[in-house]
Amino acid sequence: MYYEVHGKGEPLLLIAGRGANLTAWQFQIPEFSKKYRVVAFDNRGSGRTDAPDKPYSIGMMADDAIGLMDTLGIGEAHILGHSMGGYIAQTIAIEFPKRTRSLILAGSAAASRNVPAVTKHINQTVVAAMRDGATPKTIAMMQLPTLVTSRLFETPEIVAVWVDALAANPWRPQAYALQHQGDACAGFDSLGQLKRIAAPTLVLVGKEDNIMPVKLSEELAKLIPEAKLVVLDGGAHFFFAEIADKFNQSVLEFLAQIA
Repeated sequence: MYYEVHGKGEPLLLIAGRGANLTAWQFQIPEFSKKYRVVAFDNRGSGRTDAPDKPYSIGMMADDAIGLMDTLGIGEAHILGHSMGGYIAQTIAIEFPKRTRSLILAGSAAASRNVPAVTKHINQTVVAAMRDGATPKTIAMMQLPTLVTSRLFETPEIVAVWVDALAANPWRPQAYALQHQGDACAGFDSLGQLKRIAAPTLVLVGKEDNIMPVKLSEELAKLIPEAKLVVLDGGAHFFFAEIADKFNQSVLEFLAQIA
């Protein structure tokens, strides 16, 4: 399991989404590590962590995260998860309440069955393209419209920067591992368990997120006791990168209130 630790202070665990690795947090780690001990890692099947070719589950990946906390001697931590990482974060908060100082769910959902059918189609299309040997740049060009707001495409130069950055990632997942993560997501459903979450919770979402629409975050905030919902203008599914300043400010303000 590959991980990095940055900064000092209360532990803050960053859990990336499906197919992503800890480089996704490049705009968060430098800021968050000024006040917190930031622990970022690659989920099984992603980045530099092992990718066993066997079925995965969200519970399994939550256990991975708890195992990492044990290894690092972390009793409790602030848990921030994006998308699939939000599934993992919810599971930690439900099954390991004493390990969860606070919970931040970004662009996530309570049940995979409520995720739009087009999202599932996009995910399967990417896996199929990888299996067919599509180049990293082609994959990046396919994914980008689903990750950022449409106005970004009004500036071709910026589009080129995003595509090149996504394609240049040297730790892209294998198609089979991405499929295993997708299958794990497909079986996720926390709807009946969210009332068990006792940690202070922030639910964050980009207003233009079409992968995990705002209504899914509204559902999370409604079902988690005393959760706070923040909808950020100008962001889609990758709002933590597209509008990083707004995202970071929302997270840091929430954590300051917890402290």
